[in-house]
Amino acid sequence: MKALALSQPWAELLISGKKKIETRNKNTSHRGWFYVYACKSGTSPDILKDFGFDSLPTGMVIGKAFINAVKRYDTFEDFAADANLHLATKKELESEGWGTAMPKYGYIISKTERIEPVPFRGMPGFFNINM
Repeated sequence: MKALALSQPWAELLISGKKKIETRNKNTSHRGWFYVYACKSGTSPDILKDFGFDSLPTGMVIGKAFINAVKRYDTFEDFAADANLHLATKKELESEGWGTAMPKYGYIISKTERIEPVPFRGMPGFFNINM
């Protein structure tokens, strides 16, 4: 099965159902279930605090999510209009070095399941995993 690496708090927000769209610079043809890998790098203490967390697990697969569609964002205004679904403000984008260049893609998540965290060494983006 595929897994997708997300830094924290994005992985936790996705698994908890608060984040309904995972945003990326690249489109994907993948539809269906994938594991959510909370990667070790990229976790910003400031962003953790923005969402009310002190610390979260990293270097672990923490759940599964289901992509049922992908939305293309051609303007920052379109992207900002879905901020309540992807939770990424301009501040978060800039602090993570992601920038506001377009297009961006929103992986629309329809279901999530939390699992018992499994330590794992992941890779950036989507990668294959046997669990």
